[in-house]
Amino acid sequence: MKKIVSLLLILVLSITLASCKEKTEIETEEPYENYLEIYYLNDFHGALTPDDDQLGISYIANLINTKKEANPENVLFIVGGDMLQGSALSNYYAGESTIELLNLSNLDAFTIGNHEFDWGLETVANYKDGNEENGEANFPFLGANVFYKGTTDIPDFIDPYTIIEKGDHKIGIIGTIGYGLEYSIAQSRIDDYEFGSPLDAIEEYSYYLRTEEDCDMIIVVAHDGGSSLNSQVTALEGDYKVDAVFNGHTHSTYARLTSGTPVVQSGDNGEFVGYVRWDFEETGTIVEFDNLDYFSDALLSTPDPAVEALLQSYILETSDLLDTEIMVSGDYYSSGDLSVWLAELVREATNSDVGLQNGGGTRNSIDDGQSITLSTLYQIWPFDNVIKTVMLPGSVVKNLVGDYYSSTDISVFDNNTLYKVAVNDYSFDKTNSAFQNGEDITNTGIVLRDLVQDELELQTVLYTNFFTTNSILTIYSTYQTEEETTNP
Repeated sequence: MKKIVSLLLILVLSITLASCKEKTEIETEEPYENYLEIYYLNDFHGALTPDDDQLGISYIANLINTKKEANPENVLFIVGGDMLQGSALSNYYAGESTIELLNLSNLDAFTIGNHEFDWGLETVANYKDGNEENGEANFPFLGANVFYKGTTDIPDFIDPYTIIEKGDHKIGIIGTIGYGLEYSIAQSRIDDYEFGSPLDAIEEYSYYLRTEEDCDMIIVVAHDGGSSLNSQVTALEGDYKVDAVFNGHTHSTYARLTSGTPVVQSGDNGEFVGYVRWDFEETGTIVEFDNLDYFSDALLSTPDPAVEALLQSYILETSDLLDTEIMVSGDYYSSGDLSVWLAELVREATNSDVGLQNGGGTRNSIDDGQSITLSTLYQIWPFDNVIKTVMLPGSVVKNLVGDYYSSTDISVFDNNTLYKVAVNDYSFDKTNSAFQNGEDITNTGIVLRDLVQDELELQTVLYTNFFTTNSILTIYSTYQTEEETTNP
C-alpha cells in the first residue's frame, strides 16, 4: 500500500472543511421505520474529483453520510460495478484510493462489473483478504453468477447476495454481471472465469432470500443494461418477486417503472446519484425514483469533510507525478482522432506496416487549449494495454483496416504477402481474433499509455503545442529491448 502523506493532514483538512460546512444541510427527520431510501452509483470509473458533470466522491459522500446520520435505519448506499478503473487517481493505487473513499462514504454493497477484472480479479480480492496493509473493503463484493470456469463455484471473496436489516425490515441485495460480458474483458484476465445466466441466479436467490431468510424486500443490482433482463426480472412474482432493479455497463441514464418495478441506471463517472424511495405498507409503495445531481439536491453541492480530506491527501501525494503539464493541445481532438493518431504512433514504434487501435480503447477527447498531463492520458487511455505484433497476409489485413482505427502507408495490400501488424493485447488476445492465426507473434511489452507519454515528452523539444499532424518522433530502436518475448 502506498503511504498516505499524513494522518495529520487528514485531521487538519477535516476540521477546516467541517467548520465551513453549511449548518442548514438537513433537518433530522422523526424516526420512521417504514420507509427506505436507496442511493446508487454505477460505472463510476474512479471519478473521484469533481469535473464538468462529475459530482466527485466527497460531494456524493456528503449526501449519503448526511442522510445516514439523520436516519441510519432508513438509508442504503449501493453501487453497480466498474467503479475502480478509469482515472489516474484511482488507477495509480490499483483502486485502493476509491475503496477507502467508499469506506468513508458508508457503502453497503458493491456489485462486480467487467472492469473489476482489468488488473486481474486477484487485485480486487486483496481488498477482502483481511490484510489492512493492502487496503480492506468494509462492504461485500457481489456477483451471484461469477464462476470459476467450468464450475458453479463463486470465488471466495465474492458473495451472491447480502442481507441488510433496516428497522424491522430485512433487505436482500443480489448482485449479477451481464451474460456474455466476458467479451469486454482482456482474455488473459478472464481465462479462469465465466458468467452464468443472471436470470437463473436472480430466481434462485430471490426465492431463497424470501423463503429461507424472511427478506421482505429484494433488490437486484445488475451490471447489465439489457432491457430483456429487466423485463424478465420485473415479471417475477410471488416468492421470486424483485422490488427494484439497478443497472450498469451501458452508461445510460433512466429512472422508470417496468411492470410496476423501479428500474434505474445513473449514467457514468458519478454524474448522477440514482435514488429510489420505498414506503413499506402492506404491499409496498414506491414514492419516488430519480437520478439526482447538484441541481436536485443541495447536499450534492457541499463536500463531506472526512472524505474530502482523504481525497486531498491522495491528490497531494500524486500531484507531482500526475498533474505536471507535458504539453498543451493546439486543437480539439475526438476519441476517434486520437485513436487514428495512436495507431500511427504504434506503427512507428514497432516498425510495422499497419497500426491498429480499437475504438473502445480510447475513452475521451482533448479540448483545444487543454493542458495534457499524465492524468489526462489516464482518462483517455485508462487500460494498461500492451502492444503485440504479428505477420498476417494481405487478405486478412485489408479487412482489419476496415474494422479498426488504422494507420498505414500501404494503399493496396497483396492477398498473399505477409505484413507486420501492431495492435493492443486486448484486441489481439480474443480467442476468435484473426491475429491468433498469424506468424511471428511478438509481445513487445510496450504499454500504450507509456508510449504516448514518451512521445509527447519528445515532442516538447520541437513543438509548442500538441497537434496530431506533428511528426512522430518515436523511432523503432527506442522500443526494442531484450525483454521482448515471442509467443509460441
